[in-house]
Amino acid sequence: MTSVEGFVDAIRALGERLGDTRLLLLVIALALHTLSLAVRARVWRNILRSAFPGRTVSTSGAFWAYLAGVGANAIAPIRGGDIVRIHAARRLIPGASIATIVSTLVAETVFGLFVVIGLGVWAVSSGGLPPLVQLHDAKAFEFSFYADHTWLVLLAAGALVAVTAIVLRAAEHRVRSLSRHLADGFRVLRTPSTFIRVVALPQSADWVLRAATAYAMLAAFHVHASVHTALLVLVVDSVATAIPFTPGGGGAQQALLAFALGGSASQGQILAFSVGQQAAVTAANIVLGILALLKIFGHMRTRRLGPVGPEPV
Repeated sequence: MTSVEGFVDAIRALGERLGDTRLLLLVIALALHTLSLAVRARVWRNILRSAFPGRTVSTSGAFWAYLAGVGANAIAPIRGGDIVRIHAARRLIPGASIATIVSTLVAETVFGLFVVIGLGVWAVSSGGLPPLVQLHDAKAFEFSFYADHTWLVLLAAGALVAVTAIVLRAAEHRVRSLSRHLADGFRVLRTPSTFIRVVALPQSADWVLRAATAYAMLAAFHVHASVHTALLVLVVDSVATAIPFTPGGGGAQQALLAFALGGSASQGQILAFSVGQQAAVTAANIVLGILALLKIFGHMRTRRLGPVGPEPV
């Protein structure tokens, strides 16, 4: 069964069990998810402030810019929503370098990358996920494609490197300026104490909120909820959305959850949970994204997105 077939089966299973969903727990899960997004937005605000010293970056402005990107990512594959976030950030910080903003997005992922690697190692060693070399057996199109067409993936990577080298060579006189702009976005990484205080600690709290969201979602859809299963859901979500062919990693997520939660509930319950929680989170992200876009582009009776004075980190 392919990931597409699994996704269709999951939708069918959700339809059969929709009436059994615990709505209060679902609402709690979405509230925790929204709080998690607020924490992530504040972390990004902190990184932007470090990248643009002397410039005002408001908490509310960064929050709406972040949500705009989240909403776009909910419907755009391959993280297309990051383009929206970059554009929103330029409205928030007029004249800001695109290269610097892009590098802040990368800096934002540094701590999370170590968390995901640690959780991934734990998940594989505990049998919760198949080893990397066996991902193509998980019936997820993305991983099957990568595993069965290794030569094509390597060829594409080689072509990307070659094109990048040609472009850099042609624009050699601008490389130095570009490097400086990119380095500005990573300024928060230069001082470990600052990085821990404004990035690592709040992101640690965010990962706790993500685990709590997964726990509440599992309980809402009658799948055994525990710290173990909640962490497995976090790992699956991270893996499925790493380089998604589909918005939110739909299809791959269902295939991996069926493997990870195999002993926690019936196949029908797991399938219903997999698509139900993804649908609920996607809908919430779209709504929040629409509200953010209305706020940013001035179609609500609220203040325009922009500097509102210095705020403490």
